[in-house]
Amino acid sequence: MKSNSRRWIAPVLWIMAALDIVNGIEMFFFPSAWFFKLVPGVPETGPYNMHLVMDGGTFFLAVGVGLVAAALNPRRNAIAVVVAAVAGVMHSALHIYSHAAGLLSTEHLVTEVLGIYIPAILLILISAILYSQSDETRMAAARAA
Repeated sequence: MKSNSRRWIAPVLWIMAALDIVNGIEMFFFPSAWFFKLVPGVPETGPYNMHLVMDGGTFFLAVGVGLVAAALNPRRNAIAVVVAAVAGVMHSALHIYSHAAGLLSTEHLVTEVLGIYIPAILLILISAILYSQSDETRMAAARAA
């Protein structure tokens, strides 16, 4: 895969970083507003717990900062993308389990798909691309064989 075909990675990481940082700020500094007004369906997850929402905010802030580092230099900071992907997969797994167990309705499924599942899939894809062999490495291995 040519490096030119990877030009989309940094802009996507910037967008994802910004979304995570904004979400983290909202959760940490405005937990009640985040819980009751900003994200559809959150109140159906259980009773409001300010500390728990603020904890989630620290998670999103940390992931967002890691994605900023990755956006600045994706290859060098690819591990930050992997960490964000793992966090996204775990978050997705929790929501999938919650749906399967009947703990969440499907009323806000579009929000979950756009805000949880697609970002996790994108981070997995970007991680795979960043850790795949470069064309130069593949060509060198082919010449040696």
